Amino acid sequence: MTPFSFEVPSLENKLIGNILRKYPQMSRIMERYFGGHCLERPGFKIQTLGMACILFVVDQKRLFQEFEKIKVDQHEYKIE
Repeated sequence: MTPFSFEVPSLENKLIGNILRKYPQMSRIMERYFGGHCLERPGFKIQTLGMACILFVVDQKRLFQEFEKIKVDQHEYKIE
């Protein structure tokens, strides 16, 4: 079971701004997939991740795999 196994399906319908508030480390991945200037535009953050993937022709499955990798890496190296 991956750390995102419960959350990934719900990410598709979440606003990008809300995702970035919860997971700020994902901004680098989003910049790579959607372009560096997209995150600076206010309208981009009020789109759902699913809609942005459709508009920018981004493979959601591949994007979620990268999100999972970040979550796993952070979990493995988390210092408490």
